Amino acid sequence: MSRLERLVNLTAALLHAERPVTAEQLRDRVPGYPDDRSSFRRQFERDKEALRELGFPLVTLPETPNSPVRYSVDRDRYYLRDPGLTPDELSALSMAAEVVRFNGLGDKRLYDGIWKLEGTGSRRPGPSTSNRSGAVDAPAIDAELPADATLAAVFDAIATGRSILFRYRDEERRAVPRSLSFENGRWYVAAYDLDRSDERSFRIDRIDGDVTVSASAPSATVPPAPPRASPTRTPWELGVGEPIEALVRIDPAHAPWAERHVGSNAVTTREADGALTLRLHVRGRDAFRSFVLGFLDGAEVVSPPELRTEIVDWLRLKAAQ
Repeated sequence: MSRLERLVNLTAALLHAERPVTAEQLRDRVPGYPDDRSSFRRQFERDKEALRELGFPLVTLPETPNSPVRYSVDRDRYYLRDPGLTPDELSALSMAAEVVRFNGLGDKRLYDGIWKLEGTGSRRPGPSTSNRSGAVDAPAIDAELPADATLAAVFDAIATGRSILFRYRDEERRAVPRSLSFENGRWYVAAYDLDRSDERSFRIDRIDGDVTVSASAPSATVPPAPPRASPTRTPWELGVGEPIEALVRIDPAHAPWAERHVGSNAVTTREADGALTLRLHVRGRDAFRSFVLGFLDGAEVVSPPELRTEIVDWLRLKAAQ
C-alpha cells in the first residue's frame, strides 16, 4: 500500500470516528501499518506530521490518569460553513479565482476554500489546471497580487474574528485585524490595537517574522470598526478622459461595507430594507468591474447601459474560456 493511500485512510478514520481515538485504535482501523510496535510508532508520527503540513486540523488530546493520548479532528476548521451561495455565485467565485493570481503562495493555501465550496467532482480552481493528458493549462490571468504566509495568517484572523500577535517596528503588538487593503503595490491591514486601545494601520511587509493567530476570539472588549472615510481617489476614478457616471444598487447584506468603502457622499438612495444605490464616477473600467463583481450577485449596475453590457459581455467571455 502506498503512503498516499494510507494517509487517505487515516484521514477517513479520523473523520468518521465519533469520539477521539488512540493510536492503537487507528492502527486497527487503518490498513498499511507494520505489525512491529516500534515501526508503527515511527510511521504514525511521520503520518501525523504529513497531515499537519497538508493543513489537516489534527487535534492531540494529552494523556490523563484515565486515558492515553487520543486524536481527533477540529471539524470547525476542516469543514467550511455553508454560506448559502447559489450555483451561479459559486461559478462567479471560481471565475474570480481563475483570473486573479496571488504571487508567493501556492494553490492550496488560496483555493482550498473555493474547492470545498464547489464540492467533490468540480474542477479545482487556481492559477493552473491539468487536462486529461496531464499537461498543465494556464488560464489567462487578468491580475497578479503579491502574497505570502503573513498575508494568509492575517486574512485567516479577519475571517474567524481572532486576534494576531506579531512584531512591528521592534515591538510586540496584539491587534484584532479589521480589513486588508492593497495600495500602491503594498498590502495594509487596518486593526484595533489591543494594548493601545486604538485603531491602527500596519504595512504587511514591515511585519517582522511570523504572525501568530490566537486560538479563540479576544477576551477584551473590542469596539465596532469605525466607518471608513471616503478615499480621495478610488481605483475606478483613475484613468484618462471624462468620467462616466454610474449608478450601482447594493443589496442590504453588503450595503454597510459598501458605504464604508466609498463614503456616504456616494449614496443617492436608501431603501427600506437597507439596500443602497451608489453614484460612482468611472474612468477605469477594469477597476469598476472588479468592484462590482466583488459583491457577486449583491450588486447591480443600474446605469448607464454600456457599462452594464460591458460587464455582462466580460462574464460571458470568461465563462466560455
